[in-house]
Amino acid sequence: MNDKTGSSATVVSPQLESQKDNSTSSGPEAVQEGNNPSDDSSNKDGNSDKPSSNTNSNDNDEQAEQDQEAQDPKDSGKDDSQVDKDKNQAPVDKNNDASKKPVQKDDQNNAEKVVYLTFDDGPGKFTSQIVKILNDNGIHATFFMVGGNLSGNEKAVKKAHEAGNYIGMHSMSHDKKKLYDHGSSPFIKEFQKEQGMMEDIIGTPPWLIRAPYGSAPMIDKKFRDDIVDAGFKMWDWTVDSMDWSYSKHPEKILQQVKKQVHRDREVILMHERSQTVKILPDVISYLKSKGYTFAVYKPDQHFSVNFAKDNRL
Repeated sequence: MNDKTGSSATVVSPQLESQKDNSTSSGPEAVQEGNNPSDDSSNKDGNSDKPSSNTNSNDNDEQAEQDQEAQDPKDSGKDDSQVDKDKNQAPVDKNNDASKKPVQKDDQNNAEKVVYLTFDDGPGKFTSQIVKILNDNGIHATFFMVGGNLSGNEKAVKKAHEAGNYIGMHSMSHDKKKLYDHGSSPFIKEFQKEQGMMEDIIGTPPWLIRAPYGSAPMIDKKFRDDIVDAGFKMWDWTVDSMDWSYSKHPEKILQQVKKQVHRDREVILMHERSQTVKILPDVISYLKSKGYTFAVYKPDQHFSVNFAKDNRL
C-alpha cells in the first residue's frame, strides 16, 4: 500500500497526450485510467469495480449491468488514470520490500511500450483460468483481490502469486457505503485486515491497494493523508476496459481497449468475469501487435497512478 515515506514518482495526468515521455522512466510504467476522470462522465459514480460488495456476481447480475453498458463506467475508475513515473527512487519502507517474494521472471519494465494488465474482484472461479492464459502467453498481471472472497480460494491465490503475479488488495467488503461514508477509518481497517489474511496465504504482506470504484471522487486530501500514514500505496488506472458491462458482448471489451490505449505505458482495468476470460487472449494479442510488452507491479519499482496525482501514493 502506500509507503509512509511516499513515492517520489511524479504523476502524469492521463489527459496529457505527452505521457509517452513516461516511457523513459526506469520505474514501472505510468498508467492512465480507462476513462480519464475529466474526459469520462462515467467516473462520477465510481469505476469499473462496479461489482460492489458482491464481487462474485453471477451472469444474471452481469446481464443487469450490461443494460447499463457504457453508461456506468464507475468501476473503471472515474477519471482517466493519472500517470506517474518513478524516478529511480523506490520507496524505502516495507511497501517497497520486494525481496520477500520476487516474481519468478523479469518482466520487461524498461521496454519502450509497456502495459500492466490488472484484474479486480477476485479471487473466484475465474482466477485460475486467467492465470493459465497469462502463463500460456508468458506474461504476468496484477490482481486486486477482495478479502471477503479469500476463504475457500486460498489455493488459487497462492498459485497466482507463485506464478509471478502480484497480489494486491481491493478491500474486504467492496461496499461503497462501508468504505466511504464514515471517513477513512473503516477503509483503512478493511485493508489492514485483508493485508493480514493475504500474508497468511502468500507469505508476505502486500501494500498496493485499489480503492473500489476508484479513488475519485470519494477520497479527498485528508483521506489520502490517512492512507499514506497507514503505509499503503494506491493504484487507479489509465484504461477502463468496461468489461463488467459487457457480459454478453466480450468483443466490446476489446473495442474499449483499442479506443483507449495510446500511451507508452498503460494500466488496464479488468475484472475476473466470464466475458473477460473469453476476450483476454484477443486483448493480449492486440497489445502485442501494437508493440507492447507486459509488466507486473513490483514494489521496488513503484510509480504513482492515482486520479489525484498524489505523488505519495
